[in-house]
Amino acid sequence: MHDIGRLTRLGFTSLPECLLTVPKEYRDFHDPIVVLPLPDTGEASYMALTLIERSIYDRTGAPLQEAKGAFRGFVKVVDGRGQRLHISLIGKPSIEPWMAYDFGATVHTYGEVVTYEGRPSMSNPMVIPPAMIGRVMPVYQGKQNQVSAEVLGEAITAAMAHINEAACLLLEQALMHEDDFRKLTGLVDPADLLRNLHTPLSVREGDEAVRIAKAVCIQALVNRVEAHRNRPAVKGALLRIDRVQVADLIRRAPFSPSADQLQAIDEIVSDLRSPYPMQRVLSGDVSTGKSFTFMVPAAASYLAGAKVAIIAPGQILAQQLAAELSSLFYEIPVVTVVGPVGKTNIDLSAGIVVGTTAVLSAAKKAGIVFDLVIADEQQRFSVAQRQKLIAPHTNFLESTATAIPRTVALVKLGGLPISILRTTPVPREIVTRIITHNARQKLHDLVMQIIKQGGQAAFVYPVVNGEAETRNAVEAAYERFRRSLGDDVGRVHGGMTDDEKTDVINKMKAGQLKLLVASTVIEVGVTFPGLTLLVAVSPEHFGVAQLHQLRGRVARKGGRGFFIMYLPSPIKQSASSRLRLLTACNDGFVLAEKDAESRGYGDLSLEGEKQSGANRPLFFGLRLSHGEIMAGAVKAGLIPAQE
Repeated sequence: MHDIGRLTRLGFTSLPECLLTVPKEYRDFHDPIVVLPLPDTGEASYMALTLIERSIYDRTGAPLQEAKGAFRGFVKVVDGRGQRLHISLIGKPSIEPWMAYDFGATVHTYGEVVTYEGRPSMSNPMVIPPAMIGRVMPVYQGKQNQVSAEVLGEAITAAMAHINEAACLLLEQALMHEDDFRKLTGLVDPADLLRNLHTPLSVREGDEAVRIAKAVCIQALVNRVEAHRNRPAVKGALLRIDRVQVADLIRRAPFSPSADQLQAIDEIVSDLRSPYPMQRVLSGDVSTGKSFTFMVPAAASYLAGAKVAIIAPGQILAQQLAAELSSLFYEIPVVTVVGPVGKTNIDLSAGIVVGTTAVLSAAKKAGIVFDLVIADEQQRFSVAQRQKLIAPHTNFLESTATAIPRTVALVKLGGLPISILRTTPVPREIVTRIITHNARQKLHDLVMQIIKQGGQAAFVYPVVNGEAETRNAVEAAYERFRRSLGDDVGRVHGGMTDDEKTDVINKMKAGQLKLLVASTVIEVGVTFPGLTLLVAVSPEHFGVAQLHQLRGRVARKGGRGFFIMYLPSPIKQSASSRLRLLTACNDGFVLAEKDAESRGYGDLSLEGEKQSGANRPLFFGLRLSHGEIMAGAVKAGLIPAQE
């Protein structure tokens, strides 16, 4: 099979599957205009123009006669009325196509005409290759910093030879019978839809194919919901949990559980007391008490005789969960597995197992099959890992700190049942502000005031150009703060060992440090009880969900805290709007909805997460509107129809 390399980052597993893509637009190269369009309209045009002048230069400004070594170029063309157009070219890829034409030749080009220095101009327009003239060209959208649109387009061209296999994949992933596909679309074969998407005879035909792809996508989401509801009962899935015992475990909480927590516990327990293996998502906004919510069913399941495992994404969080579980339910033993077991004999049946993915190899070695597996804080299992840990009867609960509204869940989770936590059991107030470089002294004064009052502060840096550069930024800031705070400052970054990071974080948790400088290796879910202020440096490099998660580290035990987004340099308007959204809204579910609406419901992967066929829409690149998702949710019975 063809190696698709980076295309796996778009959720594809084979070359034919790349045909399950929707172009972002179509360009019609049938009838070029021969007279220059009005400039500065913001629209690109397809033009046939005559080449009259051309000059190219290398990086030093020396003139060249060929494209090799070319860095900058200038071209003059004229339209059918003799009006000149000045074209500026940067880079060999933009210059090279123009070298294939002699003076006086007609060049078909596509671009936006603007006014520059009082004359019509274009910058780096597309030269239409002869093979595309008289055709409609689909334009694809890649994934920033991961897969270019050109790479995706080349793969789709190669995949057209396997269109029948792609058509079968479409039916398989949509959970759709071919007769149902025909009734929905009016097309005989799914291959016809794929041809119309990628090789349409007209823009109208392409646009109609996109409309049909949306309808098929919505129906696929509905089919996934129905398939989940109709899954068969499995012997051994039902856990004989005592609800009186559940009530007793709830009373152990050191706080008054919220109504959301009580409802979520009831939903999880109901799933566990059924003969159908649970597949549920627990989605909680920051500080809504997810850990306690899943620990109660975990403890009740263990007391009912079940084998239970809780998997966390890292050693620090796993140890924190183990400690919380032991303190809440003292009579239940906890077995912690955070590293390779080697020849060590660990009795995984001696209590609730809490650990990292090291539990996988430990369970295999011990021959243990769990009855309930809880994956905490966005821990993603590959198919192979699930097969190692989850048997047909195993109940599976995924707890995520990312707020997932039900409309997003329909796309993201294929309609899996979801329990939502919105309210915090402990009242708190977080002040969110944006501070620019000009106000850095005010930020410094606030940090020192917080520390003087007995609080803790943290500065978090994003990974932009690799971990090495971020590590250098963290180290530099660490040294700056050490000059005034000495040993009260700690730092954590990806260049440190797990033991070194654990030592620093434990000191911060214990209040032995006043200020922490870190990269984003600070794990979601780690609690610093005394953290009052967190500063996200260069916040435009974080996603909305990441920033909301960082904000959630503040004032974990209640009270007032501060979340500052510090801008060392100016940012784009679009990024600024995103940051202002955080200052205006503290509700993670509202933020997630607004973020999904701005990005479209077609690519809802969490930051840093690789998509898979199970959690991307049927077609990559498809943008679904809020209304379309709502209609699908109503059709699937996830939400009631509005009168």
